[in-house]
Amino acid sequence: MSDEVIRAILPKRKGRTNRKKQGYLLMIIPNTKGKIRSVNIPYLIFVSFFIVLGINLYFLFRYPFRISEIWNLEYRIYSLHQTITQQNKELRRLDPCLKTTQELAVRLNQANEFFVEMEGEYNRLRNRKSNNEDGGFREVHLPGYHLSSADQDLSKLEILNGNLAYLEEEIEFTCQSLDNLLSKYKAYDRQMDFTPTIWPLARDKRISSGFGYRRHPVYRRLIKHQGIDLPTRVGTPVRATAEGKVTIAGTRGGYGLLVEIDHGYGYRTRYGHNSRLAVKVGQWVKKGQVIAYAGNTGVSTGPHVHYEVRVNNVPVNPVPYLN
Repeated sequence: MSDEVIRAILPKRKGRTNRKKQGYLLMIIPNTKGKIRSVNIPYLIFVSFFIVLGINLYFLFRYPFRISEIWNLEYRIYSLHQTITQQNKELRRLDPCLKTTQELAVRLNQANEFFVEMEGEYNRLRNRKSNNEDGGFREVHLPGYHLSSADQDLSKLEILNGNLAYLEEEIEFTCQSLDNLLSKYKAYDRQMDFTPTIWPLARDKRISSGFGYRRHPVYRRLIKHQGIDLPTRVGTPVRATAEGKVTIAGTRGGYGLLVEIDHGYGYRTRYGHNSRLAVKVGQWVKKGQVIAYAGNTGVSTGPHVHYEVRVNNVPVNPVPYLN
């Protein structure tokens, strides 16, 4: 067998040397007796074969890593798909939230209208001019929006965030305005405790003699009546028309038994012709508290209560304060 191989090789080498061709000889030797076959492989084909073989081996060894990367990418895609699905479920809840912001804007407008109305009433009570000349109010108006077919939910989310930021500022402004108005009304309400606004008699509200000049029923001459007379029975409770401190509690000339109360803010009230007193000088009384009992003391022609309202110690007509 070796001799045949040698004989098969030598002629080939000789021919190749004579022809001066580069390449490789591929010999196929059978395991049993038989003809030895040989194939001449050019150098370029041989090199190309190993290049292709190397490339295939490279991709063959890299294939498991690529498979692993593909699996990881597929798992990540699946996770992202689950996240997107969950987010879509959450984003579907944006419509009720957007509707709620619209309802909140309506309520804020109602609150602002109420604020303007109550501020105008407060200014009217205090005889002040309103700061809002046109009588309008701060209108809360959410910006309009138009959604496109692309990325609709994300657009809704942006709109919701914008609405919430806008409403947060408006709520803060409205709350501050209402708090300031409430403080004004509390101060005014406290001041009203010191302002004579009720009748000195709970039931008897008939005026027998008004404020101003009149012919005096005893002196028979024209004298200015500094208060009003409220006829009633002897012993009828007389109440303070405002909170304050008693400055007079005793007999004072034609007033008879007189009670005077200093309410502050320049207000003083007087209650004359009482039969007996229920307070003393220096005592602090509340609005509506019984301070005396009606009578016919002093210069009087019958049982009644002489009621005066003084502003900065100047007698004024008490009737507007009774209303």
